[in-house]
Amino acid sequence: MINGQVSIYLFGAMMVAVSGCAQPTQSEIKFLETRELELPYDEAYSAALNAMFGMGLSLQHTDKASGIITGQSGDHVQRASTHPLFRGLCNVTKVTLMLASKAETTTQLRMKVLVNEKQQLDRTLMTKIWQAIEREAMLETRPATPAKSEDRPSGTGHAPKDGQAPGG
Repeated sequence: MINGQVSIYLFGAMMVAVSGCAQPTQSEIKFLETRELELPYDEAYSAALNAMFGMGLSLQHTDKASGIITGQSGDHVQRASTHPLFRGLCNVTKVTLMLASKAETTTQLRMKVLVNEKQQLDRTLMTKIWQAIEREAMLETRPATPAKSEDRPSGTGHAPKDGQAPGG
């Protein structure tokens, strides 16, 4: 019976070791790190900035000309502390986006995530960031043609004069 238990434990340990060591493929890494938005560069840059800020990241560096945006979260005071009780207790996450115009209406974004200065492929965090950017991108898009004045409410707040049609 002990031999059976040992082999079960060895099999379980081997399965954990094999599944825990699986490295993501290059295509998985590219999928996690890269997206294209059907937006002009300026609008995509604004959407990325708004998304990072909206997620509570402290913007550390922004340079529209080079397309770099870096945001950071975490307790910077404790992280910098030399007191042994605080050292290593908090995680500082840094997110860097690099934007590049691919066409007049297409922008490519690439993301890198560092946790305590070590590159990470945090699928959950990266997915949340991409979703936030895509939401902001939808807010950035404008209608292709402006609405005609008769399609819009007048917005004056006044009742129409006698003999006059509403909105006119």
